[in-house]
Parts: sequence; C-alpha cells; structure tokens
Amino acid sequence: MTVLTNTEGLGSVGYLTGIRWADTGEATRIAQQVAGHGDVVRQPWLILPEIAALVRRPAIVNAVADVIGADIALEGGFLLTKWPGADFRVPWHQDGAGDRMELDPDRAVTVWVALTEATAGNGALRLIPGSHRRGYLPTRREDPHGGQHGRALTTDVPPGSPDPIVVPVPAGQALLMDVRLLHSSPPNTSGQPRIGLNLRYVAPGAVTRRDGQEPQLYPIAGPSW
Repeated sequence: MTVLTNTEGLGSVGYLTGIRWADTGEATRIAQQVAGHGDVVRQPWLILPEIAALVRRPAIVNAVADVIGADIALEGGFLLTKWPGADFRVPWHQDGAGDRMELDPDRAVTVWVALTEATAGNGALRLIPGSHRRGYLPTRREDPHGGQHGRALTTDVPPGSPDPIVVPVPAGQALLMDVRLLHSSPPNTSGQPRIGLNLRYVAPGAVTRRDGQEPQLYPIAGPSW
C-alpha cells in the first residue's frame, strides 16, 4: 500500500492535501481540550466551543469555497477519537449518500481535519484515488467485527479499482475529499490517540433528504442562510 505525501488536485483523484489551519502546538491544545467526550461525537460544533470556532477557520472555509462557492453550511460531521489498541475501524464508504440523504457532489465537499497527527500506524485514512468518478455505489450494513461503534454503512470496492493509498495528515492540517470518494480507516495500533474531525460542507441546494424532511444545516458563510 502506497503512502501519499504530496498534494494533488480534487479533479482527477478526488482529494486535496496540505490545507494548514493551525500550527502543531495549537492543534494539539485543541485536541486536549476536546478529548474525553466519547469516541464519536456527532455535530460537535453544537456542544464544544473549540470546534464551533475551528469549523469557521479561514483556511478551511476558503479551501471549501474554492470547491463549492462562498455560500457554505455544515450538513453533518463527527469528532472521532481512535484510542490506542481499540477495535475502531471504519469500513469502505462514501460520505455523500446514506439511508436518509444524498449530497450533490458539485455542491458538497468533505473536510477531514487532523487535531493530532494521523499516520499509517494510528489509523490514517485510506483512499482509492479516482473512485469518485464511479458515482454513488450500492450500500449495505457492515458485518459485525467486535467493535463498539455499531454496524456502519459500507460499500464494496469495485473490481479493477486502483490500489488504496494511505494519506498521513499532520496535526493542524486538513484534507479535502469529493463526497463520493471511497475511503476507510483501520484501528489505531500506535501508543497515542488519534483525534480528528470529519466535516461535510454544502452549498445551497446540495442536500436531498430521502424522508422528505428539511435538512438541518449549520450556516458558516455567505448570505443564503
């Protein structure tokens, strides 16, 4: 499995690395402030002031605006902590489609934010470059694997896909992904926790709810909200 270290464009590969939103020391301080609220904290910006400020960082918002435009809201996301030795793995999936919603890939983008360093040994993301070009794939619930995080929605990697790559992300940097890009992550086998944010930013009209309800969005920038 290749370890990616260079910055690529979103277009052909479906991701962009190297978005710096803080220095290592500041990111580490924020990680220490938000740790201990659970392995998975949904919509953490609603309960943690540090995250509410982080999701509006100019470096992140400007990078998102370059992809989907200046009118930006959060559709969803998680604060994720992978503790050393815990059986916390995330199966292959796409962020833009689920049981209750689907995101327009032209008006949505995932941002993965590293509060602590993400490495090949502590559960950094695995991506399949270019997999977003296959569109949304059929989904199913993953098989039980002994973890404590339920049975996540997953999909099968199509035959003939490129080999997965590991994408290390230093603390204080972020990764942008097409919401259709196939990605996963293994357990943390290091001696330190891995803490990160998975954020789904959207432009107006990006969200289709399968249940007919209005999406609950958290405005970030622009006059449309």
